[in-house]
Amino acid sequence: MEEFKAIEFQRARDFSKKLNATFEFLRQNVKPLGKSILFIAGPAVFVGSLLIGSFMGEFITVSQTMQNYSGNPEALGDYFLSTSFWLQLVLMFVFLFISFIATIATINNYLIIYDERKTNKIEVQEVWDRVRTTFWTYLGSTLLFFLLLIVAYVVLLIPVFVLGAISGFLIFFGVIIFVSGLIYLIFSASLTYFIQSYEKKNFIEAVIRSFRLVNNGKWWSTFGLILILQLIMGVSSYVFLIPYYVIIFTSSFHSISTGGPMEFSDSMKLWAMVFFTLYYMAQMLLYALPNIGIAFQYFNLVELKEARGLMSQIENLGQSHPNTNRPEEHF
Repeated sequence: MEEFKAIEFQRARDFSKKLNATFEFLRQNVKPLGKSILFIAGPAVFVGSLLIGSFMGEFITVSQTMQNYSGNPEALGDYFLSTSFWLQLVLMFVFLFISFIATIATINNYLIIYDERKTNKIEVQEVWDRVRTTFWTYLGSTLLFFLLLIVAYVVLLIPVFVLGAISGFLIFFGVIIFVSGLIYLIFSASLTYFIQSYEKKNFIEAVIRSFRLVNNGKWWSTFGLILILQLIMGVSSYVFLIPYYVIIFTSSFHSISTGGPMEFSDSMKLWAMVFFTLYYMAQMLLYALPNIGIAFQYFNLVELKEARGLMSQIENLGQSHPNTNRPEEHF
């Protein structure tokens, strides 16, 4: 049986070592971490997945049968203005919002417990005890992030309008400034959630701390690490949608060969709901990848800037650690 060796978090790592550490941590903790996510965030993820699967199934049904509304466009408008449509949409976003926060809170608190105890023998109850407090902190932070994003959106639109007023050709450069500004702000603040949990800082302090760490010459490495892990997460979860698109392609090919309109049957609608549900559930579980990568990037940046791990080793030099639990010898 392979001996467990805890991964040291407070260490400077280059790009490849951060990726390796992320996958090694996931390999070590796939069962206890996955169990924590399923039990804590799972209910909200499952309900949200069912809602998005059902919503996408109905939406595709309407999209495939739009020709039926060509003579009566009011019928299509009635669907989008119906109470059931908006109720389903609101419930979907509420549960997706809750599942997002619960998933991040679970992953971050698991990482912190692992760092404190240096073991992967972590029970769901331990994680849940911390998530109950962290959840409300993350909820407030997410709402504040949303408000700040609106402000940043409005401010970054100003160059677009200014350049557009000068020349229509310059709008292109205004859009580049707009998109680049949003990307810069999002990745600069990417450490905020983990900093809040690990350093016990409020939202503003955590955002400022994240900006200072990331923009200490390490913005591109942060961007590259998160982007690669997000791509791996996206591609891996997208596998669950491949069977659905195979069914759609087969049905489309059949309708073309028969010369009739494509019909989205009840069974196809059911399969759409199933596959979109599996897709979203897989995506939320795989969100552990970029979140673990963010944690390793945080410790890397802190070590490069403040050398906490090195200072701790220096402080422990020369200190004796007698083994008081030494077993008694028998002859």
